[in-house]
Amino acid sequence: MHARRPAPLLRAIPARVGTRHAPYALVLVPTQPLLEIVVRVCVIYAALLVMVRVAGKREVGQLSALDLLAMLVLSETVSPALTAQDTSLTAALVAAGTLLAATALTSRLTFHSRRAERWIEGAPAVLVKDGRIVEKTARRERVTRQELETALRNHGVEDLAEVRRAVVEPSGEITVVTVGDEAK
Repeated sequence: MHARRPAPLLRAIPARVGTRHAPYALVLVPTQPLLEIVVRVCVIYAALLVMVRVAGKREVGQLSALDLLAMLVLSETVSPALTAQDTSLTAALVAAGTLLAATALTSRLTFHSRRAERWIEGAPAVLVKDGRIVEKTARRERVTRQELETALRNHGVEDLAEVRRAVVEPSGEITVVTVGDEAK
């Protein structure tokens, strides 16, 4: 009888990291330099911040089913670029930590700098003034008459003449001040 040889610790067959055939050390050891992952995450974060800002307030404040789908596909599209296809836990944790740090830094920056806040989050825009639609703002913010009327009804306003001011907030929400509200 032949003696059985023990199974080798590292198999010669290719195995995907994270599967039962992969050596556990490969799950922890990154294949890309960690500094490269940090730089990639920061660049992609900044680029996405600019893209979302250019997309407009309305797109961020009111996600429809298609907008949500686009965001999910966008995340799947950029995720391989974040870690350069590195599937190790270390790379994932460094990428996640960098994203959280970039978000915290951006939040802190907008808190301390009014200019940064206006550039990153946007500024309110007057959509209706003294019962009249400001057409230039409506076009720039891409708010249709139907959307405006819906927002007015949500605020209990039935006639445009009742509106002292309607504003598209940086969050994309439309706030309404009626003629009677200012007297209070």
